[in-house]
Amino acid sequence: AVVSTQSTGVVSVLQELFRRDAMRSVLSGRNEETLRPILSFLVKHVTDPKHCTVLVDVTHILADLYSSILGMSPAIDALFERLRKRLQWEIRVQEQYMKLQGAMECIFTASGLE
Repeated sequence: AVVSTQSTGVVSVLQELFRRDAMRSVLSGRNEETLRPILSFLVKHVTDPKHCTVLVDVTHILADLYSSILGMSPAIDALFERLRKRLQWEIRVQEQYMKLQGAMECIFTASGLE
């Protein structure tokens, strides 16, 4: 429960930064030490349905800001790679879910259970 409350608090701050149009400036100019906690948080929480919309937007900004420095820090590269894999995994899960949902709709339609 504590972790959930903390992640909700972090996401609330991120939402406020978006609302104030300050996200890009807050995320820019970071070094490895200050970028690592943000990327770690994203890896852990980006697929949480309660927060994914905001966190995917943060991910897009970080990718835009820091793609040019990939290859300079093994730790940051590893976190971006973990984030990429996490997002790919979630996309595959969602694709499977959509296929299953479509198959169930076909079954329900065929059996008249709509």
